[in-house]
Amino acid sequence: MTSSPITTRLKNDNWDLHQIAERGGTPESMIKGTMSRDQFAAYLGQAIHVHRALDSALKQAIPLMPDLGYLVTEQHFFERYFALDLEFYQTGMAETLTAGTQRFVDHIKSHADQPLHIFGLHYVRMGALNGNRFVARKLRQVFQIDHPTDGMMSHDPMGQSQRTDWMSFKQGIDALALSDTQRDELFVGVRAAYVLTINLDLEEYMSDQQLLDTHSKSLDREVFDKGHSVHVPAGS
Repeated sequence: MTSSPITTRLKNDNWDLHQIAERGGTPESMIKGTMSRDQFAAYLGQAIHVHRALDSALKQAIPLMPDLGYLVTEQHFFERYFALDLEFYQTGMAETLTAGTQRFVDHIKSHADQPLHIFGLHYVRMGALNGNRFVARKLRQVFQIDHPTDGMMSHDPMGQSQRTDWMSFKQGIDALALSDTQRDELFVGVRAAYVLTINLDLEEYMSDQQLLDTHSKSLDREVFDKGHSVHVPAGS
């Protein structure tokens, strides 16, 4: 049995794809505050399909591996957050999915019988909330939204408890008694989440190796660590 914390590997072995994901056109426009209100609503209309599929798969995964169940609470199901935001912006779910959204949904459905893979996908969306709190803060300013929950539940559902909840979630994962093979299954799910997220902005699918080959010269671990130390303690 490997002794190092599971989440240490999940971070250290995926930092490169994580950095690429944050540079995508959609997340970058959110971070910089250049995304319009209508563009954000359109993004939500696509994203809710991914979260609906992942919520459903996560619910199926828990009975297949009960040890995961105690890590998941009602707050971990995201579709309702996106639905609330869509209602706020007076729009609905997208009727036609982009290539990237369809790929993500299809991937989730095709791995629904693999609980650790699904949990790996879920781990990434939970971790993304750390940075999404900053995105929500920026977009509230741009959209002139005063109330903390209006239109931003999809990005800031936990509010002030986000960091505490995240650390508790990670500790729960590290406490799981997983074999090396099971750890690998979880890792593959996490890596797939980053690749699929990056591909949301791409018409033609790119594998993890293709993405790394394309971005290798601009990747910087030191920059990544500094950027994430704002909301996640070093080494976490």
